Order: sequence, then C-alpha cells, then structure tokens
Amino acid sequence: MLAAIREIINPDIVINHDTAQKELMLKEDGSDSRISTLYITNIPDTAFAFTLDHQPGGKDNRWFQQLSPYVDKRNDKGVNKGCDLVVLWQEDNVHTALIFDLKSDKPKVEATQKQLDNSELYLKYLLSMITKHYGIPTDAVVVKRAIVTTDNRTIKKGATYRPNAEASQVGNYHIETVVPKAYKTGYIALKKLAR
Repeated sequence: MLAAIREIINPDIVINHDTAQKELMLKEDGSDSRISTLYITNIPDTAFAFTLDHQPGGKDNRWFQQLSPYVDKRNDKGVNKGCDLVVLWQEDNVHTALIFDLKSDKPKVEATQKQLDNSELYLKYLLSMITKHYGIPTDAVVVKRAIVTTDNRTIKKGATYRPNAEASQVGNYHIETVVPKAYKTGYIALKKLAR
C-alpha cells in the first residue's frame, strides 16, 4: 500500500524524513507561530509523509488553493480545508495513518475538527484509488487524528502531574502540548501523536 500511495501523490507535497535520525521536520511559516520547526521523532524507515497544506508561492500557488481544482475555492463550508501533515506507516502488519496539524495557540475546536475531518475524507479518497487501481485492500488502515499546540491551557488539567496520562480528547482528535525550545523548535514522538 505504501508503494502505491507514493506513486499517486504529487512529489511536490511529499515531506521526506531523515531515516538516519528517524525524524521528520515540519516547518510552520506563520508569523504568529511559536514553533517554526517541529521535529516528529521515532519515524519508521518505511513511513511516507505528505502535506495537504502546500503553499509553494508564485504562480504555482493557484493549483494548491484548494484540495481539488474541481471544488470551488470560495466554498466556506470546510471542503477546502487541509492539514499540515499526513503520515502513513506499517508496523506488525498494521497500516496506520496520522492526520495532523500544528496549532500554536488557542486552536478553534470547530474549525480544527473540519480541517481534520476533510483531510481524512481526502485520504480515504486516495486510499479508495489504491484499492480500485492497484487491487490493494485499504479498509483496515487505522486512522488517527491529532494536533499539537503550544498552549498548555488547552489541555485539561489533572490534580497532579501524570506523565502517562491520556491525551486530551476533543471531538475525534486529541491534543498534545509541545513547549517551544530555542530557535522556536519543538519535539514530539510519532507514537505520542498516534495514541
């Protein structure tokens, strides 16, 4: 399945990862971003990652203003929303897909939900093409949804610090907090995002 999706995805939106360091670097260009570079660690060697929020700039930007040129880019119902990152990997004969977005502070719950839901619908469309055109079943792919925020007030507080506590759940996604380090960098493990 991973080989098939590599053939389908436009190479311009692929996010390569460092297989030696087992990490993926996600850049955030927003001027208000408290994290400009997020490193997702413990990435499996065979993982495949791409963005649904590609903004190349210049004349090429018009092709990526919506998830499909067949959808009106002026539609404000959420059909053009895409997330920062989709990661697919296989471990122990289980295919997993993470739909992920980086939100610096105070994520808007309803808008984030639409963004992740629409990204999942688009991923399911891609997976259905793999099933149809490559003859590879994709109905067993486990889809996880998460966001990272730098605002720890978004996370529900417990009475005491609990390092193994469940992630804060909102809608059908969970929220992880990352504290910005020097040079506006952050680090989080893939397994933590996909729990």
